[in-house]
Amino acid sequence: MYKHLFFAVFAINTLSFISSCKEVGPDINLHGNANSGTDTAYVESPVATPEAKNVLIEEFTGVQCANCPQGHIAEAGIEAAYAPGRVAGIALHPNNALGFPYPFSLQNLINTPSTNLYVYLGNLGSEPCAGVDRQLFSSQSSIELDRSYWAGFVAQEIALTPQVNIELSSMYNTSNRQATIMAKIHYTQNVSQPNNITITLTEDSVVTAQLNGPITIDTFYVHNNVLRSILTGTEGDNVAYNANVTLVAGRVVQLVYQGSINAQWNPLHMHVVAFVHEHSTSQVVYQAKKISLAN
Repeated sequence: MYKHLFFAVFAINTLSFISSCKEVGPDINLHGNANSGTDTAYVESPVATPEAKNVLIEEFTGVQCANCPQGHIAEAGIEAAYAPGRVAGIALHPNNALGFPYPFSLQNLINTPSTNLYVYLGNLGSEPCAGVDRQLFSSQSSIELDRSYWAGFVAQEIALTPQVNIELSSMYNTSNRQATIMAKIHYTQNVSQPNNITITLTEDSVVTAQLNGPITIDTFYVHNNVLRSILTGTEGDNVAYNANVTLVAGRVVQLVYQGSINAQWNPLHMHVVAFVHEHSTSQVVYQAKKISLAN
């Protein structure tokens, strides 16, 4: 369904740069992948000034979870407490007993990416639970947290200085329902851990049945931040996939991804959520960015 084009960046040693200039290497393709395009290499000078830190909340939820609407309210309240875009929420509907749709449900929100992330990120064994920047906080045994902790840890994370800036843009073709996502990553400091980038598509205003409390089923419940697809691998794609690439201040990585928008999804209600994160002993998120898919 998806094809992606990578633009990887290599170190360029120079004696001097004039302000705001960049050195561009030759167009090459190192992937050996038919879906990949040309790779362009450059290092920018001066190094980009770190942008404001944005926080990612990945919330595991389910339509047969009686307490999950309270999680939805808590997450929405956190987003509303900050300027638009400062908190990016993703609602994950894994394939478990709490996610099974009702016979009268208008949609089945379970999907494979949510289920894979349920395994990759771990879970508390109960929902709702959520990760905040995939950070393992000192007082916790899991990156998945009870909702009582979300607001406090978001406030802690949003005060940090990110190691990377993310420029994100999207184009949507209404005639063939194809989305093209363009991301540019600017490293603002040296990074020693392996990094991946994950690019997701989410949808708001999705109407389908939800258990709301012990016995009440809201047939026309409105779900937001519903994960629809992941354009990268489930665990993200390696930013520095070549051994010669080191993630140093000034490194710039450009990427372009393309994906089809299912006929059941409303592109006017969809968002792109992209984030750069560690991918080794930790999955901690450095920076996240959320934009509208089609407008």
